[in-house]
Amino acid sequence: MNKKLSLLGAFLVLAVTALLDTPTNSKADSMYYNFDNENSMEADAQNVQRTASYSYEFLLDDMQEVDDYIVETYKEYQVHEDTEGNIISRIPTTNYQYLKYEKE
Repeated sequence: MNKKLSLLGAFLVLAVTALLDTPTNSKADSMYYNFDNENSMEADAQNVQRTASYSYEFLLDDMQEVDDYIVETYKEYQVHEDTEGNIISRIPTTNYQYLKYEKE
């Protein structure tokens, strides 16, 4: 009798746990499920334009006078363009070139 009673108690505990753990089918229970998927957007989402091509170019970054020389520093950029040739973005790289010439 004691064994049957403990088995019945264990079965009741499992049944109640399963009943409480079952998700509800109603979307009205939570305001978080009422979003329209067509109008919703992630917070980090951005409009992305695809680049048709990219190239590298050096742009003058700094000009200094050192002793009797002028030193120009050029920084390399990766330039992304669309199909019409418009510049979408200009991303700096870690490459530099230096031009040194005598001051007149």
